[in-house]
Amino acid sequence: MENTEFRAGVHAQTCGTWPPPLPPDTIVPRQLPAAVGNFCGRHDELAELESLAGSGTVVISALNGTAGVGKTALALHWAHRVADQFPHGQLYANMRGFEPEHEPRSAAEAVYEFLGGLGVPRDAIPVSLDAQAALFRSKIAKRRLLVVLDNVNNADQVRPLLPGTMSSFVLVTSRNQLPGLVAEHNARPVRLDRLSVADATALLRSRLGAVDPAALAEVAELCAGLPLALAIVAARVALQPHIPISELIAELRADRLEALDLGDDELSVRAVFSWSLRALSEPAARLFRLLGLHPGPDVGIHAAAALAGLQVTACKKLLRELISASLLEEYLPGRFRFHDLLRLFAHELAGTDDDAQRRMLGFYLHTASAADRALVTHRISIDLPPLDPAVVPLSFLTPVEAYEWFAAEHVVLMSLVDHAASAGFDVHAWQLALALRSYLDKQGHWLDRVSVNRAALGPVDRLGDRLAQARVHRGLGRALYRLSLLDEAESVLLKAWVFAKQSGDPVQQAHCVEALSTLFARQGKHELAWEHAELCIELHPADEKDPWLASSYVMRGRCLAALHFFAEALAATTKALELYRGVTPPDESGEAEAHNSASHIFAHLGEFARSLESAQQALVLHQRLGNRPGTIESLSHISDACQELGRHEDACRAREQAAAILANLQGAVVNDPQLRFYGHW
Repeated sequence: MENTEFRAGVHAQTCGTWPPPLPPDTIVPRQLPAAVGNFCGRHDELAELESLAGSGTVVISALNGTAGVGKTALALHWAHRVADQFPHGQLYANMRGFEPEHEPRSAAEAVYEFLGGLGVPRDAIPVSLDAQAALFRSKIAKRRLLVVLDNVNNADQVRPLLPGTMSSFVLVTSRNQLPGLVAEHNARPVRLDRLSVADATALLRSRLGAVDPAALAEVAELCAGLPLALAIVAARVALQPHIPISELIAELRADRLEALDLGDDELSVRAVFSWSLRALSEPAARLFRLLGLHPGPDVGIHAAAALAGLQVTACKKLLRELISASLLEEYLPGRFRFHDLLRLFAHELAGTDDDAQRRMLGFYLHTASAADRALVTHRISIDLPPLDPAVVPLSFLTPVEAYEWFAAEHVVLMSLVDHAASAGFDVHAWQLALALRSYLDKQGHWLDRVSVNRAALGPVDRLGDRLAQARVHRGLGRALYRLSLLDEAESVLLKAWVFAKQSGDPVQQAHCVEALSTLFARQGKHELAWEHAELCIELHPADEKDPWLASSYVMRGRCLAALHFFAEALAATTKALELYRGVTPPDESGEAEAHNSASHIFAHLGEFARSLESAQQALVLHQRLGNRPGTIESLSHISDACQELGRHEDACRAREQAAAILANLQGAVVNDPQLRFYGHW
C-alpha cells in the first residue's frame, strides 16, 4: 500500500526525486524472514502501522501483546506488504528477548550485523558500541530503510539501532511495553490484542478447510483467540488427520494447556508463557501465580493486595510489572484480568496455598459485610473469621458506595461462595452468601440469590451450625418466593424454622415465622399469614428500640389489610412507624416498608391524598437506599393514588417508571399482581 502522505511530504521538502537513487555498487540488504502463511485479520493494526510509516521511529508494543499473540507474524506480514516502499533495503534482527536457551542479543551484536549487511567490511567496523552506532546512523542517513527489531526485551537493546533521521522506519516487537522508547524517542505504541472470534475462526478455516462452523467457533473460544494456540490446533489436525475435530475439542475441554503442546518449546503454550515469567522479578512472578487462585474473571487492586499479603502501593508496582510484560491487562481503572489460557497457566503454577486463599476470602467477606451494613443499618451481628494482619478490608460511608463496590465485584462474589465451599472454607462460604443478601435482594438479583444460598447449603450442613442452617435456608426460601417458586419456598422456609427452633434462638425463630407469614400471604392463605404475624410479634422481645419488632408490626398490618380489617391494619402500621422512629440509628429501610404499607391501607380506606403522601415518602427512602423492588411498590401506589385523584399523566408516568425497573429485575414474573409487595422483606 502506497504511503502517499509521506511521499508528498518528502517531495515538498526536497523538490526532487524521492527516494534518491543509490550508486550502482551499493549493497541493498533484504533480510526479512519469510512471512507467515494464511495470515488473517489485524486490519485495524495494519492500517495503523501504515498511517505511522512516515512518523519516524515506531514501536509495536501491544498492551495485550502477551506471548503467542502474533506480534512477529504481524510485523513480518506488514513488512513484506510494504517492502517496496523501502527500496534502500530492509534490515531484520531477532533480539531473542525471551528465549530460554539464549541470552538476549545485545545491541552491539545487532549493530555489528547490520553494518555488515550494509556492506561495511568487518575490519572497518569500529570496536566501541558508540562508534558502531554512529557509523550505522551515517550509513542509513539518506536511505529509505525499514528496520525490524523483533522480540525485544528492553529499550537498551534498541537505542543504538535507531536512525538519526526521519527517512527510515523502525518496527519493534516486544512482550514488554518499552515505555522508555515512547517517552524518549516519541515511539508510537500499537496495541495488539488476541484475535476476535470472527478472525480466529477465519484463520482456522484457512488452514483446516471445510470444518463445521460451530466446531471452529468452539476451538477459537477454547484457544482464547491466541494465534499460537490456533496454529498448534491447526498443526495437530494436519499431523493427525485421522482424529476427528470433536476429539480434539474434547481434549481442549479436559486440559487445554496439555492439548496445546506439540512437544516443542516454541509450539507449546505452556512453555512460551513460562519464558515471559522467567523475565519477571520474583515478587512479580509470585503475584502472577497467586492471581491464579482467584476464581473471578477479574480482580480489583485491593483484593490482589490481600491475596498476596501486600500493601496496596507495593502491589501496584508489581501489577505494573505484569502489565508491562503483557501478562495482565488493566482493562478498567483498578481492575485487572488475563485471558483464559494465562489464567489456566497461573492456576497450574499456584497449586494450593491455604494462607493466600484465607487472605483473599477474608478480604471479600469482611468487605462484603461492611457493604451490607451500609445498605441495612441494623443487622444481627455474627462472628466473622479473624483477618490476617496484612489484609485491610474496605469500608463504606453511604449506600451508594456500597452498591458501587457490590456492582463492580458482582460476578466475582457469585463465584466466591462456590469457590470457598469447594476449597474447604465452609464458614467463609455461608457468611459470604449471608453478606450478599441485601444487595442481591434490593437490586432484584433473585436468581443469583438462589444460586449463592444453594451453594452455601453444603457448608452449613457440614458445619452442623443450626443458626447458620436457619439463616441460609431462610435466605434461599425468600429468594425462591421472589421467583414465584412458592411450593419449594414453603418447604425450605419450614426447614429454616425447624433449624431456628433447634438453635433455641427466639429472634431467628421470629424471622423464619415472618418469612412464612409473607409467603402464606402470597399464597392467598391470609388467616394463616396473620397467625404467623402474631406469633412473630410474640417471639420478639418487647423492646421498643427493636427494629425487628417494628418489622413484625408492618407484617401484622399487611395481613390485617388482606383480611379487610383496615382500621386495625392502620393502627399496626402506625405502631411500626413509631417504633422505627425510636430506633438509633434510624432504620430508613424499615420505615420505607412501613410507608408503603400505609399507602396501601390508606388507598383501601379511600384516603388517596394520604396514600399518595405515604407512597412518596417511601419512594424517597427506597430510591436513596437503592431498593428497586421497594421502589416499584412505591411507584405502583403513587400511580393508583394519582389515578383516583384525577392526575392521570402523573399516574401514567409512575406506572411507566415502575415497568422500566421491573423489566430489569432478574427472574421477575412481569404479570404477577403481587409484585407491588416485593419491597417487603
